[in-house]
Amino acid sequence: MKSTSSHDRRSWRARLADDVDPRLTQLPIMACCAVTGLCDTVVFNAAGVFVGMQTGNTIFLALGAAHLPPLDTQLWLKALVSIFSFWAGCFCFGHLRRFGPRRKSTLFFNFLLQAALLFVVAAMAQAGAISQFVRHAVFPHRKLHGEESGSLLVLLPVGLLAFQFGGQVVCSRMLGFNEVPTSVLTSLYCDLLSDPRLFARVGTNEKRDRRVLAMLTLLVGGIVGAWLQRTDVGMPPAIWIAGVLKFMVAVSWLFWRSKTEEESKA
Repeated sequence: MKSTSSHDRRSWRARLADDVDPRLTQLPIMACCAVTGLCDTVVFNAAGVFVGMQTGNTIFLALGAAHLPPLDTQLWLKALVSIFSFWAGCFCFGHLRRFGPRRKSTLFFNFLLQAALLFVVAAMAQAGAISQFVRHAVFPHRKLHGEESGSLLVLLPVGLLAFQFGGQVVCSRMLGFNEVPTSVLTSLYCDLLSDPRLFARVGTNEKRDRRVLAMLTLLVGGIVGAWLQRTDVGMPPAIWIAGVLKFMVAVSWLFWRSKTEEESKA
């Protein structure tokens, strides 16, 4: 009995070192797109910047060089923190490739860390520690004056969320889904509309299908995040939902079919 139990533990640990079967791995990536929609609607409404889509933040940084917009003099700083944190996330998560980019244990740790960062921000927002993240439908860059609009505490959730989004994009690359960056749609729109097989039957153009699904899930995530902010619950639940999605993705990698199992059956 003891030897059997020990054998089972060794088998389970051995499976964690396997690469995941690539089939259906686009589903966790689509969940990531929904997380981007949820978080960016909240953070833009709370801080006036993005944490996933860094092109907009680069423009905000450029505007700051000319002291614009005049009603939010800290916009450039928030954008800069988001950009640098995103870079740091890409760098740190990217170096986990050395442990096997598609290994179950690597993917589990990646997404578990992302979920943990989301939960930290959600807890801070729920506790009211960051005043900007407990508002409802308020655009901070339209507020003329006030202590809340100038609070530098908002840089903390912006940095944490941008860092985990850097990891999210790296993970989508690790899984081979270069056509679905999960955090930006500009290049996706271009690739989708310029695809010569745009109108091919569903199921015969996998990249086109994934792009369309990514676009829709990001949009749906954004709509859900926006409507939550119009209710009495405000912003925190949107971040909690994002964290739960990331945690579910992390756990799913532990039970994902191994690529080696597929090869042995072939």
